[in-house]
Amino acid sequence: MRRGALVAGGVLLSVVLAGCSSGSAEQNGDSAATTTGKSPSSSASSSDSAIPSPKDATAVGVCELFPQEAASKLGVQPQGRKSENDISDPGSYRCTWENENATTTVSLSPTQGRSLDTYYARESEYVDFERITVHGYPGVRSNKVKPMESGSCGMHVAVQSDQLVQSFATVPSDDTGSAEPCALAKKTLRLSLPSWPAAE
Repeated sequence: MRRGALVAGGVLLSVVLAGCSSGSAEQNGDSAATTTGKSPSSSASSSDSAIPSPKDATAVGVCELFPQEAASKLGVQPQGRKSENDISDPGSYRCTWENENATTTVSLSPTQGRSLDTYYARESEYVDFERITVHGYPGVRSNKVKPMESGSCGMHVAVQSDQLVQSFATVPSDDTGSAEPCALAKKTLRLSLPSWPAAE
């Protein structure tokens, strides 16, 4: 089994991810609550965070969430691989895209019936926690292992008050400690989110 699949299967439940992209937050419509990895307060509910134009990421096939053009920009193969989330979120699915030699992976996984409050309430459980926005949509990064040490990072963005989409990324083992997996996970959201269908 590939390292990306192992990490995604084992850590998916405990990981909620946010961006550490080196790009300009203002230009991308993205921001982070802090630069230290800790948010200033956990009192605000996700319902307090405005969702500009609700989307429904479950209205299309999970592998349709990342357009071919976006995959090309990210440097991964356009054809994704669908798999079940198993113990992390039974009954839900993720789609994983890999680069040519399968050393870099990104995945997207929508979850219905869960809000960002789930993660805000457990902030103290994570060694890496940060509130973010992606194209104006609120999100959160919460990892129980340090992304730069593990070579993996994930984050959730809320597209409805009770629907989240997780982005999870892994970098090559040789690049662990130098490549930023959170930047990759957040870029995946930035490139894909505009194409997701509007909620009815």
